[in-house]
Amino acid sequence: MPAALAGPLGKLKSTLATISLGQKVVIGLLVVGLALGGFFFYRWITTPTMAPLFSNLASTDASAIVDELNASGVAYELADGGQTIMVANDQVYDLRLQMSGKGLPAGSDTGYALLDEQGITTSEFQQQVQYQRAIEGELANTLEALDGVSTAVVHVALPEDEVFATDEGEPTASVLLDLTPGTELAGEQVQSITNLVSSSVEGMDPEQVTVSDSTGQLLSAAGQGVTSASGDARSQMETDYETRLAANAQSILDTFLGPGNARVSVRADLDMSQRDSTATTYGYTNGTPPVSEQTSRETYTGDGTAVGGVLGPENTADAADGTTGTGQANYETESSTANNSVDQTVTNTVGAPGEVNRLTVAVVLNDTVAGSLDQAQIEDLVGNAVGLDAARGDDISLASLAFDTSAADAAAAEMTAAREAEQQAQMWSLIKTGAIALGIVLLVLVVWLRSRRRGEDEEDEEDYPLELDEGVMAELERLRVASARDDTAVLDNRALELEAAERQRVRGEIATMVSERPDEVAQMLRGWLSDVR
Repeated sequence: MPAALAGPLGKLKSTLATISLGQKVVIGLLVVGLALGGFFFYRWITTPTMAPLFSNLASTDASAIVDELNASGVAYELADGGQTIMVANDQVYDLRLQMSGKGLPAGSDTGYALLDEQGITTSEFQQQVQYQRAIEGELANTLEALDGVSTAVVHVALPEDEVFATDEGEPTASVLLDLTPGTELAGEQVQSITNLVSSSVEGMDPEQVTVSDSTGQLLSAAGQGVTSASGDARSQMETDYETRLAANAQSILDTFLGPGNARVSVRADLDMSQRDSTATTYGYTNGTPPVSEQTSRETYTGDGTAVGGVLGPENTADAADGTTGTGQANYETESSTANNSVDQTVTNTVGAPGEVNRLTVAVVLNDTVAGSLDQAQIEDLVGNAVGLDAARGDDISLASLAFDTSAADAAAAEMTAAREAEQQAQMWSLIKTGAIALGIVLLVLVVWLRSRRRGEDEEDEEDYPLELDEGVMAELERLRVASARDDTAVLDNRALELEAAERQRVRGEIATMVSERPDEVAQMLRGWLSDVR
């Protein structure tokens, strides 16, 4: 052993020799704990952060990419049932470039990328089909970007353009959604999908979009609009409105009756239909100059000679007689036309959905506190709080009944029991923690006291050395000297037998002394060893 290591190892051995078994166990446990902690900390800091390389992969693409990663010796993890491949964060972009250079993931061209494959020999029919497929692919990719949508399939039916057709067909679309487990689309989300699809196709109405999920549940029917969404919207609006009105009335009743002594329920009938009306009115302001004015005047003056007879050959005699009339005839006419400016007002009124058709309010009071109250006054207060309108047909009913508080009392008792159990659990937890801490403190104290007592014993041993008889001391001295020098003297058989007997006797005495005073013997042996060195 090198001399540089002999000294430290010797000191370590001597130090370990002075430590008790309990201290060695504690030190060993600490060393093992530190080793395990260091090992797990090293594993944690050396484990790379994983990031998705590709997501929503087809099984063939995932298999091909995994084969390439295995061939390259790259560590990876599979997630989402094998549809997502996770690799180290610092290798994502390099691996994507490598996989792209090898044509992975292959997938299938969708969307407007299909239009890049058209050549000069493509017919008009093929162009139309490719255009339709491109629209369907782009819409599917857009819908798959929504949260909760795993896969989307879109089919679009585009009517053919006809030159002489008077009635043109309307485009329609159907959407099939594969939702992630545990996902359920709300009405607003379904309406968003229908509007998104209809806005992407020229001339398509949102009511012409059919939406269904992979389980076959119809979310939106063509020709009927988004019935589920509109129903959900109406129900949600009514619920919010009723909750707000009931809270207003409940806050007033709780103020003077106390919490739990009154219950208010409001039912609101809302008109969700939307109406458009246009009204045109005309008006004229006196004194306004006319826009245009026209005057016509006619005057006539004559002698009044009348022409008599009837035309015809049989009446020529009457004409020949020369019978005439006498007198003067004058007349004058005048007409005037004025085009006045007229004020025109056009009013376009759009009725927003949500108008209240009727409100019904039910109020129940606890008879233990409502006996001396004026019910008419309470009805007025509640009616004003909810905005009751008798002309609209609103109604309110108030009753004073005995409340059943058994459920509330049971719930309160359970809450009290749960609180007490939690307090007891916390108390026992504190007791256990305190006991463990106390045990550790006692263990440290015991070890310290033993170490201190051992130090005091060693000091006492130094003050009062071990007393042995002269024969034992002479034999021990002879054994020490014999172990220090390496002699190979050969003794005769008689001397060897005597020496063996003497050694056996001395060993018995030493064993007895070691069993009775082990600390003193160990101290003496350590002194001898130091002298030998």
